[in-house]
Amino acid sequence: MDHTYIPAFTLEPEKRAAAPAPDAGSAARTPRFIDDVAAGRVELPTIPRVVQRLIAALRDPDIDFRKIGEALSQDPVLSAKVLRMANSSFFGGQRSIASIDNAVALIGVQALTRVVMACGVSASFDAVPGIDLRLFWREALVAATAANKLAPVCSADPEEAYVCGLLHAAGHLILCRSYPEIADAMFTGFAPVRGAELAAIEMDSFGIDHAQVGAIWVDSLGFPQSVSEAIGKSLRPLAELTDTLDLALHSGCQLAAAVTRDDNAETALAALPPSVHAKWVDTSGQPNAAFTRLYDQLREAEPAL
Repeated sequence: MDHTYIPAFTLEPEKRAAAPAPDAGSAARTPRFIDDVAAGRVELPTIPRVVQRLIAALRDPDIDFRKIGEALSQDPVLSAKVLRMANSSFFGGQRSIASIDNAVALIGVQALTRVVMACGVSASFDAVPGIDLRLFWREALVAATAANKLAPVCSADPEEAYVCGLLHAAGHLILCRSYPEIADAMFTGFAPVRGAELAAIEMDSFGIDHAQVGAIWVDSLGFPQSVSEAIGKSLRPLAELTDTLDLALHSGCQLAAAVTRDDNAETALAALPPSVHAKWVDTSGQPNAAFTRLYDQLREAEPAL
């Protein structure tokens, strides 16, 4: 079975075939992304300052949750996201929580850091030519959550796996935002283009693919080198992935793809690499209760950030 992850990037509905790669005569017009960044012609996205402050505060071992609650209360969008998370099935969903302070205390530092970072990253991109951002970020969030939950099985760091899942495809957004005329011509209104085919079109159109751009971006944001390396390798076949974080990201993306296809739990589990699959089956070879619960939670994930 081919376990290569195929993310859904382009805007639906399908209208015609995928855009062809530019002909050889257009090579001179192909952008040079790295040169453009170095020359200041293209600016990499930045995370909003309020989000940077919150993430820094959440790293403080002597964190005061009341101060975090006060900071969140000044941002209505973040406040709403935190409240929705606190009332989601991931945290029981048994009672309605309306207080930011109570929500922060319930969610805890790690999960709160994730939702703040996710909102901050998604806020760095508004309309992007050729992209349905609502679907894009939903899949990114599912991949991040799945990678985080599967990381212990892969012997990877769960928080690094979450960041990888959230940002692994963001390079495509950066390319489309940086070169909107090309993105509009190559992707808007066309049938979805995925995986190696998408990367080939990116190489011909932009001179670089989204995995390479994503690795450059997360490195510029100061994330660990292991994160940027895993994102840079995210398009490689499973057989070439040897690092534990690579395996966690690959597995998380497989589950995100299964959710997008609306696969059942058995089909979703079968798509995981053998070493990961073996950890989530019962004695009859079917998905165990823990996997079924995880997959149900992923399917109920917030539809947009």
